[in-house]
Amino acid sequence: MAPLTPEDRLRLAREMDETRLRMFRMNMLRKRPGIDAGELKRAVLEWMGDGGIQDFVDSGGERPKGMDAAVANGLERSYSRLGAVFDALDAPWSLAGSLAVSARVEPAYMTQAGVILAVKDEQVAQGILDGLREAGLRLLSVTDQMWVKNWDHEHGRPADPDNVEIEHHPNGLVAGARLVDETGDRDLEVDLIFAASGIEAEITASADPLEILPGQVFRVARTGHLIALTLLSLGDPGRQPQPDEFAEMDAFASEQAFTGIRERADLTALTNAATPDDWRLAWQAVDLMATRSATRSRNLRTELAAFLAESEG
Repeated sequence: MAPLTPEDRLRLAREMDETRLRMFRMNMLRKRPGIDAGELKRAVLEWMGDGGIQDFVDSGGERPKGMDAAVANGLERSYSRLGAVFDALDAPWSLAGSLAVSARVEPAYMTQAGVILAVKDEQVAQGILDGLREAGLRLLSVTDQMWVKNWDHEHGRPADPDNVEIEHHPNGLVAGARLVDETGDRDLEVDLIFAASGIEAEITASADPLEILPGQVFRVARTGHLIALTLLSLGDPGRQPQPDEFAEMDAFASEQAFTGIRERADLTALTNAATPDDWRLAWQAVDLMATRSATRSRNLRTELAAFLAESEG
């Protein structure tokens, strides 16, 4: 991946505003299907504040009629290709991670997508990875089912990659993979999850089809499932690095900390927007994860209650 030029950065900044605005607009139309154009424009202006792109806001976040496909920005074309590639696979899938949170709750500019696939057979998983490579995605890494225990965090010290114990699952199944699609104008990283939570089948079965951008419909994991998944991914709150420790971290740990910051922001956005039905699903999900030994020694029900108490305090 070539470094970004100043021109690339300016283009990225405009794409960021455009894509967030269009996601927000689609979200408003889903929640309030009867909203009129004037009210929608006022909502968009209020949400974007003073830093928006006024000509695009004036159009209500729409492209000129008949030109959508021709002028959608590079990031949106990458999203469209992502959907087409996974729709072509012979396996149920749904969008997860920060991009799913962006589609459901708080629109954001994301060049990384999480995808859940309900696959338990090792050969099927490998066949899917082969198919994705044939479709042009480059495989960066594959992870089997394992757990990482960092002994420094046991004593409240920053993460140290040299003091980590990795426990591999005895069945050796592929848990997930990271790939990158470099075929479009914008590189898009894909975190693929086969077996991390133990409830991938339930997540994909209940995912809702959402039009997250005009003409782009994805099956997106439900809010309750996203809460449970994000909590699981975030890790034990007692082992998360504190802000005053960031300066001491090396590159490995700093990347880990950044991921934790993003996931914590995702969890806050999800819990703030969750309905009673979302909470029922979230509690059911963490309990089901525990029965399937996906949480190891962690008590996600207690962790979720603690997070709620902290956010409400």
